[in-house]
Amino acid sequence: MTPEGQRMEALAERLRTVEPMAPSPAAKIRGWNLVSAAVQQSATVRSRGHSVKRLVLAAVAAAVLLVGGAVAASADSLPDSALYPIKGVVEQVRGALAFSPSDQLTYHLELAQTRLTEAEAMIARHRLDLASQALSAMDDQLGDAAALVKAEKGTDPAIAADLENRLLQAIATHDGQLARLQGQVTNPAAQSAILKARDRAAQAVQVAQTSNNNGNPSPNGKGSGNASASPHPTPKH
Repeated sequence: MTPEGQRMEALAERLRTVEPMAPSPAAKIRGWNLVSAAVQQSATVRSRGHSVKRLVLAAVAAAVLLVGGAVAASADSLPDSALYPIKGVVEQVRGALAFSPSDQLTYHLELAQTRLTEAEAMIARHRLDLASQALSAMDDQLGDAAALVKAEKGTDPAIAADLENRLLQAIATHDGQLARLQGQVTNPAAQSAILKARDRAAQAVQVAQTSNNNGNPSPNGKGSGNASASPHPTPKH
């Protein structure tokens, strides 16, 4: 079985554990919007030679989620919710439908923002364990986005430049949110988790700004080999 087939089979196994539920009219609309977005996204990449089988499997998985109703109900769930694991399944389906570098970057950045929102909510609820996990997951997404940008530099520098700027702008926004949050909390553990998240985000900036040529810094002079690079991201204009 191909890796894609194994991935979809794993998703199917997780879906079998989902309890059936009747979605509200609003939930049905939100679920349908998710599937519609997935179909539009897949349509834009048909001409690029991607596997039709992969598209069909991903579309079927999305449809199953919609019918179950749990997808819409879990969309706004938080890490301390029983529906939160379903939210993760939905996100995996979305990731399976992200083909182009631009779509993949959008996927990673949206998930990073979602994890940051969840971390803020968990800190407000004094669930520092879940907040720390959410912040770590946020930085994982930013790290994946940075690796994507770096890899694209060896394929299409023009596209890579646009992706890099989008990533830097997103990280700068996240850092501003984290800085405000850090100034609001008084718990030392929470402050430490936030500081660690900011440091990891800064590392993602360094990765993104490094060219895909033997690890040398990109022409803007802010690659990982530049000791003078700022620890806080600054988007290009």
